[in-house]
Amino acid sequence: MGYKRIIRKVARFILTEQPNAHVTVKVESVSSGAILQGKRIVVTGGGSGIGLAMAKKFVAEGASVVISGRNENKLKNAVTALGLEKAHYIVYDVSDVDSCANYLSQCKELLGGIDCLVSNAGVSFHEGSFENVTVDDFDKQFNINYRGNYFLCKAFLEMKEGEANVEGAQLLLITSETGDICYDIPYGMTKAGLNSLVRALSRRVYKKGVRVNGIAPGVTQSDMTKDYAEASDGNLYMDNASGRIFLPEEVAEVACFLLSDASKCISGEIIHTNAGNHLKPHFTD
Repeated sequence: MGYKRIIRKVARFILTEQPNAHVTVKVESVSSGAILQGKRIVVTGGGSGIGLAMAKKFVAEGASVVISGRNENKLKNAVTALGLEKAHYIVYDVSDVDSCANYLSQCKELLGGIDCLVSNAGVSFHEGSFENVTVDDFDKQFNINYRGNYFLCKAFLEMKEGEANVEGAQLLLITSETGDICYDIPYGMTKAGLNSLVRALSRRVYKKGVRVNGIAPGVTQSDMTKDYAEASDGNLYMDNASGRIFLPEEVAEVACFLLSDASKCISGEIIHTNAGNHLKPHFTD
């Protein structure tokens, strides 16, 4: 358990003189096994967390995947778990924008084509306030979260433009609930930029046969959030509007639907997987 989370739990207990509520969740899914049959999907940041959960769901629904990230050992273990017949990996850092086209070419060769790109890779340094933001950390987050994802998405769309048949092609960006909340730290600012990118790109390419959507998770269990969202005891309680932490598998179910043919009429949308935590209504009573 991260020390930050321990401090928060102790402070909350002292202030309220009572332990947290207990929240558990059962991940519901649509039973099919073939929703994504034959689709070829690339997932950046696919070695763990939300990226790996999505890759698992895609493979379970009949897709073939390439996952990428910077940690080769993590990727190897993930591919073994996913199944070597349906999954491949490439070591790739999305901040290396000069390699976008080459990376996609490698993925295309491994899969025999690419139908969907899930642009998921990202980092956060959890500064808490603009006063704690350094130039170096600012640049790292913008280079990975925004610049890297921007040029990778651009390369994907340019690649599809050169193909005879792009019907069914999809671009899915994993943003964050922080993209729709006023933030003065880099992570939320990069995600706001990605939300805007989703909507603008969709207007440009939907008529050409390419759909562009985004998923904006709330606080979800992952390596990125482990210092404050660890729930090894099964308690998913969190002191926020939704009252809980979310699971990567829940996000994966939504991603699966968006990449399926059942959602052909959906494009340019940011789907929040946070039970409305980003909404701040004003109650008068």
